[in-house]
This record gives sequence, structure tokens and C-alpha cells, in this order.
Amino acid sequence: MINYLPYIFGLISFLIGLYLFLFSFRLYEPKHKTDEQKERYEKTLEKFGTLMKICSVIIILNGSYDLITRDPDRYRVGNGNRNSEWTSEDRAILIKNCMRDAGPTATNYPQITKEYCECSMDKIMKAMTKDQYEKSLSKPQEEQIKEVLPLFQDCVDELEQRIDSVDSQQTR
Repeated sequence: MINYLPYIFGLISFLIGLYLFLFSFRLYEPKHKTDEQKERYEKTLEKFGTLMKICSVIIILNGSYDLITRDPDRYRVGNGNRNSEWTSEDRAILIKNCMRDAGPTATNYPQITKEYCECSMDKIMKAMTKDQYEKSLSKPQEEQIKEVLPLFQDCVDELEQRIDSVDSQQTR
């Protein structure tokens, strides 16, 4: 989807700046119906003329910048210019959440569970972008499982084998 906001804001900003520029430098003088309007116009220019000249140039430059650079994410609502790449901080958060969600397994087998979480999060991070993963999280849990579980099924199998191995050693 194309984001037209930079073009809209750029054009509006440029045109307002241009009008203000022409107005403040007296290159354009509006038609006054009464002497009172003309007097108010003169007083406004006398009082704010310098400020209007400076602001007009800044507004023109801002509008020109928006039109020239055409950054589609500049005015994207709710984006916050997030980075869609995984970071080590993301990995640590995912592993922490995995450990929390593992419940009693994490309590009974902390090292095995930690290694499982690292394995599964690494597989997810390799197979999906951060945006894809977040989009997946917004789906119902059944769909999430169908989409994500195949990515780290071997980690689940290894976890079960290691837990069974530890349990069999403890029962001897």
C-alpha cells in the first residue's frame, strides 16, 4: 500500500510557505474591501513581518524536503519506525517468555528447558522476520501452532527425549 501522506503534507506545507513568503515580502497583496482590513494587514506585517519571512522559508524547505525525499514511513501512523530485524534483546525476551510459559517443566528441568527455548527461538528467528512473527501472534492459538510449531519441532522432540532420559535415570 502506498502512503501518500508525505506528498500531501509536503505539498500543503510548500504551498502555505509559498503564500506566507509572497505575503510577508509584499510580492502578493490581497485585495482589501475596507480600509480597516488594509490597516490590519499593514500592522500584521509591521509586527510579524520578520518572523513571517523566516517561518515561510522554513515551511517551504520542509515541504520541499517531503516532496523530494518521498519517505513513505515518515508519517506512518503507529509505526514508530520500528526495526523489523531481530536483535539479541529480542532473543533474550523470547527466551525469557518461553521459560515463563514452560511452567513446571522449567522448574523441574531448568537447563534442559533453557536449551529448548534457545533452540526454538533461534529456529523461529531464522525462519521468520520479526514482523511475520508478530503477525502470527495476533492469530488464534490453533493457527499459531500450525504455523510456528513445524519450525522447531525437532527442538520439541529433543526436549522430550532429554526429559525422558533424565526421568529414566532417576527411577533406577
